[in-house]
Amino acid sequence: MKRVLFLAYLFPPILNSGTQRPLKFAKYLSAYGWAPTVLTAANFDGYATDPELLRDIPPDVRVIRVPMLNERIASWFRSALGETIGGRLGDAISWRLRDRFRTPDMYALWKREVIRAALKVFNETGFDAIYATGFPWTSLLAGREIARLTNRPLVADFRDPWAREHLFIDERMAPEQELMMERWVVEDAHSVTSVSDGVARLLAAGHPHLDESKFSGIHNGFDATDLPSRPPRQPGQPFRIVYTGVWKKGYDQSALYDSIEWLKRVQPEVLEGVEVVTAGYAPGEARRRGIDSIIKELGVVSHSEAVELMQTADVLFMGYTDPQRQWAVPGKLYEYLATGTPVLALTCADGESAKIIREVGGAVVIPPEDPGAFYGALAEICRHKRLDVPQCNEKALARFERRQLTGKLAALLDDACYTTRSTGAGVSAASPTRSTYAGATSAQPATRVVS
Repeated sequence: MKRVLFLAYLFPPILNSGTQRPLKFAKYLSAYGWAPTVLTAANFDGYATDPELLRDIPPDVRVIRVPMLNERIASWFRSALGETIGGRLGDAISWRLRDRFRTPDMYALWKREVIRAALKVFNETGFDAIYATGFPWTSLLAGREIARLTNRPLVADFRDPWAREHLFIDERMAPEQELMMERWVVEDAHSVTSVSDGVARLLAAGHPHLDESKFSGIHNGFDATDLPSRPPRQPGQPFRIVYTGVWKKGYDQSALYDSIEWLKRVQPEVLEGVEVVTAGYAPGEARRRGIDSIIKELGVVSHSEAVELMQTADVLFMGYTDPQRQWAVPGKLYEYLATGTPVLALTCADGESAKIIREVGGAVVIPPEDPGAFYGALAEICRHKRLDVPQCNEKALARFERRQLTGKLAALLDDACYTTRSTGAGVSAASPTRSTYAGATSAQPATRVVS
């Protein structure tokens, strides 16, 4: 069994769309001959958590929780001076340190600590390859440094573009600085993966001096073991439209809420026997609009509750309309399609999501350029209590099963190790794994927390 070091700041129990990808890779890699050791966050920075996600981590996957430097310092002050004085002083210093060191992101103070933890793992058990996933981009920079220190190949996983992302511009570095750091990573990585073919093309175009074959897409997907049996429909049950996910610009339910609000005013009869249930964001918008009798907002729920909710739907809604981000695919789309429930997708006809829908079936795409088209489609769905969609292509859908997708990552890791050995770079998997690199410390006992 070969060993791979995972750098994934977002990992269970953090409830975030970025958690599922490294979790499912870690869950299924052993089936392809790879044993992961995961370095992840020790604290959760205000993220919502879902303890149920921890059950999905196989018992043979070692998880080491690494605090950021500012968190380590805050913990020292608490231990030395007590919770009252030490806690206040430690928190104040921690906040100032984190605010001061923000390159490349707010997790910059994790880099030094996770490199130190990685070298301890290398001393203790060794590893044959490194997988680092970002955001945070700190993970990718740390992965690059660990690859250099251990002479092990790096697979750099971009869940979003870095330098070409147009969101959160005011909170980020100068574009030329981001591009420089991105270039460091992609040049040193053996392979660069991303969540869609569109992101892979975007990254390759940004680094034309590199061979395009270095960049590949491994989609997010669905885990068949996450999908419960569909509950039987009860007599008199309302026709249910369900949305699960976040609410943010370009990725929200505004069109759905607008249309329901307008239908209630001008065609209230078509909403009789219809309910809309949403989950994933703070409730309040439906009440503000006066449509909370139709739209029930559940707030943030666990991943298993979200999937169970999908299974109760007659129609699943997805809104993804940002014209500058159509290279991305909302993670929920794969689970939506896997449920077998008809999907109403408000998204650009030439985007990655629409492309997948054309391949798989099971959904209807409404372009967002004409709000009236979506309103008319929703009115017809509510009136007839039905959405007719093309038949699902089960073979096409199976391509997006998490176990199958993990096989693609395993193939990249295998190739990275073979290439490293055949070119004489790095140390073969059969060679001694003790490290003598500067900064490495003596081997430590097996542990799940680095404090």
